[in-house]
Amino acid sequence: MKKEKLIARDLLVLAAVGRFRMLTRPQVKRWFFSEVSEPVVTRFVKRAEACGWLGVERLGGNGMQVLWLTRKGREALVERGTPAADLFPASGPAAAKDFAHTTAIGDAAAWLATRKPAPDELLPAWALQRYFSGRLRVIPDLLALWRPMGNAPGAALAVEVDLGTEPLESVFLPKLRGLGAALTTWLPEAVTRILVLVPSKRRADSLRMLGIDSPIAVSVEVIQETV
Repeated sequence: MKKEKLIARDLLVLAAVGRFRMLTRPQVKRWFFSEVSEPVVTRFVKRAEACGWLGVERLGGNGMQVLWLTRKGREALVERGTPAADLFPASGPAAAKDFAHTTAIGDAAAWLATRKPAPDELLPAWALQRYFSGRLRVIPDLLALWRPMGNAPGAALAVEVDLGTEPLESVFLPKLRGLGAALTTWLPEAVTRILVLVPSKRRADSLRMLGIDSPIAVSVEVIQETV
C-alpha cells in the first residue's frame, strides 16, 4: 500500500499536536501557518483528517476546531523518526474538566514558539513526568528551554497556568516555591524564570499582594493580555 505523503510542515504540526495532547486551529494557524491564508490551513486540516492522522472536532458543532493526534498519526510520525515517547495520541478532545487548562497551555506554547529567539524545546508537564520517570515532585505546566550559545548561558522559562481553581496561600504559592527550588536544582547554570498566567487582573493582584517567596524571579500576567 502506498504511504500518504507527509511534507516537512505536516511532520512539525502533527508532532506539536501530539506533544501538547490537543491544539486548537487558531493555535496551529499562529504557530505554523502565520504567513499563509486560512484556505491553506483548511486544506491541511481536511487532508490530515482524511488520512487519519488527526482527529478534528468543532466545539458545539459550529465553533472553534480542536485537533488531536490519532494512533495512526503517531505511527506515521514514529515511522519517520519521531520518538514515540514524545507523542500523546488521543481518541478525542481533552476532557471537559481539563479542556480550559489544556487550551491555555497550548496558547502559551504557540506564543513562545513564535518569539525570537524561539525555545529549543517546549515540554508540557506530561512529557517532563515521563522523561523523569515520575521522580519529580513539582512539575511546571510548560517548560521552555534555550540552549547555551557562545558565552551566553542557557535559559529556562517555566509556565504555570492558574485558572483560579486552587487556593492561593495554601496550595498555589507553596507550589511556586517548590517549583523555584526545583528549577535551581535541575538547571543550576541556566538563567531561569517562572511565568504565571492567570485569568483575571483581580487574580493577578491577589497573587502579587500576597507576595511570592521564590528563589528565582516570578512574573504574573493575565492570560488574555499575554497569549
